[in-house]
Amino acid sequence: MKKLLFITNGHGEALVADRLTEHLPADFNITRLSLANESLPSGGFSLRNLRYLAKDISAGLVGNTLKHYKILKELSGKIDLTIAIGDIIPVIGALVVKSPFVFVGVNKSSYYKSFGSSYLFWEKILLQKYALKVFVRDKITELGLKTRGIRVPKAEFVGNPLMDCMGEISNDKFPISNEGKTIIGFLPGTRDDARLNIEDFEKVAEEIEKKAEPTDKFKFIIATKLKNVLSTMENVPFEELLATSTLIVGLSGTGNEQAAGIGKPLVSFYGRGSQYNKKFADAQKELLGFALLLVQENNPVLVAARTLKLLRDPARMQEMGKIGKERMGGIGAVNKIAEFIKETI
Repeated sequence: MKKLLFITNGHGEALVADRLTEHLPADFNITRLSLANESLPSGGFSLRNLRYLAKDISAGLVGNTLKHYKILKELSGKIDLTIAIGDIIPVIGALVVKSPFVFVGVNKSSYYKSFGSSYLFWEKILLQKYALKVFVRDKITELGLKTRGIRVPKAEFVGNPLMDCMGEISNDKFPISNEGKTIIGFLPGTRDDARLNIEDFEKVAEEIEKKAEPTDKFKFIIATKLKNVLSTMENVPFEELLATSTLIVGLSGTGNEQAAGIGKPLVSFYGRGSQYNKKFADAQKELLGFALLLVQENNPVLVAARTLKLLRDPARMQEMGKIGKERMGGIGAVNKIAEFIKETI
C-alpha cells in the first residue's frame, strides 16, 4: 500500500489537500498534517503580523512547533511521497520526513512584490535540488522560475488549485432573486477575526444605505459559519454568495482570491484583526492587481463611498472581473496534479 503525506500550512492549503485526496485511489494510505495552529492569538498568522508573535510564543507556539517536528521525524523513512502545499514551511517539513516530495505553491507568486511572498533565492535552491515537481499558481510565476536567476525547470502551471476548491457556482443552481435590488456580498473570512470583520461590514452597509440615491435598492448577503450574524444581512452558502453577488466586499484570504477568480469585482480595506491587516491586504493587492479595489484604511464611510462609486462604473467592474480571472488562472489543476501523483508514486 502506497503511503502518502500531505503537509499544509493554512485554510486554503487544506482545501487543496481535500480536493486532491478525492482524486486519488481509495487504497492509498494518506496521512494529513497541518502546520497551521489557528488556536493561537494570531490565528496562525504571527509571521505576517509580528505584533502577535510574542503572544503566540506565550500561548505555546514553540511547543506546538516542536510537536510538529517530532511527528515529522517519526514519519521519516515511512512515506513514499510527500505533497507540500502552501509556502516554504511545508517544504521544510517534507525535507525532515526525507521522502520524495511534490510542491504545490498556492501561496507564492511572481505578482507579489512584498519580500517573502514571491520565491526567494534559497527557496529556489531547495526546490531545484529536492522537489520532484513544482506546481505554481499562475503562468507568470512559471516563467519567472524557469528563466530568471536560479532556475527551477521542474516548475509548471496547470491551473490554480484554489479555483477547484469550490462547489458549483452557477445561476442555474442559485437563481438570482434580487427583487430589483443590487446584491452586495460580504466575506468576513473563517478566522477568529471574522466577528470583528462583521462589525465593520455592518457599518459599511449602514453607510451604503445612507449615501445611496433614493432609487438605489440593496440586498446584503454574507457567507459565514458564525451564528447570530447581522439581521440586516442574509447568511448564505459561500457558493451562493459568489454566484449571486453583483459586487463583493471581502476581508478574506482564499475567499477573496476565489471571488476575483470567477470575475467578481472585489472591494477590501484594512481589517482590525491579525489576518487581514495592512501587510496582508497590500500583498493581496499586489497579487490581484486591478481586480481588487483596496481602501487603504479602516474607514466605513470611505469604503461605502468607494463601493457606491464602483457600482456606478460598470465598465470598470467588467475590467476588474477580466483581470481577476487572468490573475487567478483557470480550473482543472487538481485533476492534473492528482494524475502526476498517481504516475509518480
